[in-house]
Amino acid sequence: MNKSICTALAATALICTSATAFSGNAKGIFNPNTPSLSVINTISDVQGHVGGFVDSAGNFNGDMMNPNNVTIVYPIDGTVHATFTSNNSGETIGSLHEKGTISATVEFPTSFFGLMGDWGALPATMDWTMRDDFAMNVAGSTFEMVETLTGRAFPHLGPVENPMETGTMALRMAGCAGIRETSGEGEYAGKVGTLCLNGTFSFDQQFNGAGVSNCTIAIHEPLQ
Repeated sequence: MNKSICTALAATALICTSATAFSGNAKGIFNPNTPSLSVINTISDVQGHVGGFVDSAGNFNGDMMNPNNVTIVYPIDGTVHATFTSNNSGETIGSLHEKGTISATVEFPTSFFGLMGDWGALPATMDWTMRDDFAMNVAGSTFEMVETLTGRAFPHLGPVENPMETGTMALRMAGCAGIRETSGEGEYAGKVGTLCLNGTFSFDQQFNGAGVSNCTIAIHEPLQ
């Protein structure tokens, strides 16, 4: 599976930009996000494969006799990219360029293997998450996950692409997590905030996959 996967992240193209400091209008709406604290991004080239299974006690390849308590461990890694956008309108005004890296371990319930069959027989939404080894470097700053990612997949929406043309099945996925900058370096040193994903997990017949995700990172100065 060393060819492709999710996400997000999720697994995961990355477009990063800054938002305006704070702005108001005639209605007095206040935006507390300051410059360089809001980042729009796209995670690309995120690749992974089934790396094993974890049971409910956290044991790797543990209680395999009880599949209801087992999750699929799916390591992913990729690059972070950025575009230049207008602080006022959010319009993309510049070209894509590399900005950083991302790595994580996605956890899928074993019900995700049902994607190899009839999607209509699966639940309308399916939970997924990431382990706490998530790490992302953007503009010299390293982010770690401090609030667990709550993810959803939507098999009843059907494949995003035509599998007869691509040879893969792309599943729509989304999720949000709390993150913190931990290196104390770079453009976002010491910031905290949220990472929200809206992307696809494309997989082949061996459940190898590749992920592309449009993401929003909204960060701010923590209270001391």
